[in-house]
Amino acid sequence: MLRRIPSRSKPAVQLFCIPHAGRGPSAFRGWAKALLPEIETIIVELPGRETRFHEPPYRQMQPLVADISQTVIDGMEDDLPFAFLGNSMGSVIAFETLHQIRRRTGRDAMHLFVSAAAAPHCEPILAPISHLEDQDFIGVVQERYGAIPSPVLDDKEFLASVLPTLRADIRLLEEYRYRGNKPEPLACPITAFRGKLDPTVTNDQIDAWREQTSGTFRCFSLERGHLYLDSARDFLLEHIRVALLTAESAIGELR
Repeated sequence: MLRRIPSRSKPAVQLFCIPHAGRGPSAFRGWAKALLPEIETIIVELPGRETRFHEPPYRQMQPLVADISQTVIDGMEDDLPFAFLGNSMGSVIAFETLHQIRRRTGRDAMHLFVSAAAAPHCEPILAPISHLEDQDFIGVVQERYGAIPSPVLDDKEFLASVLPTLRADIRLLEEYRYRGNKPEPLACPITAFRGKLDPTVTNDQIDAWREQTSGTFRCFSLERGHLYLDSARDFLLEHIRVALLTAESAIGELR
């Protein structure tokens, strides 16, 4: 479930990344090499995509988070701080996973980066679409997210093979309900990114992430739509690098 690039030197921080609906580790192509050697980038690869294409996707948030949490706990280094980044659907999964990890281990992340996603306690502004027939479903997905590349749209056979996972992911997110019985907000800082041209999330929904942390909160808006991991990669990587390594330097001084 975890995709990582071995490093010859020990990193200062581990960064776990969770991609958006329908995508796998390729959504973060180039990130690992760009952040090494100080930051080890570990991508969560969910079933139903890329090397796990033939495995059925998760259909409920609770078992998904339970499995990711255990896998991450097994993959964490005890003496290294860790952080999470989620994109779109991955933001909510990352948020729930951090709460689960804290309940199981008592460990808090050093940072949570969320991207293109409303805070989990916000009411959705979009009508459900996972129940739609294929052509209608595809049309709304493209209108909202622009998530299906043209070569995939043109390859009807391949498109039909990837739709079940995309539909399952979107249904999982649509059926997710925030449980307000979390013991307390996350202790780590939260940094939120959004595209100014993204019709799927509002400024208020992004700003609401500040309610989910007792630490600091920062928000950055980009001149982009919903998906910008590639087009804004340099911007994102620089902010992530500075946030994590500055914090790690401060932690090191206190040790």
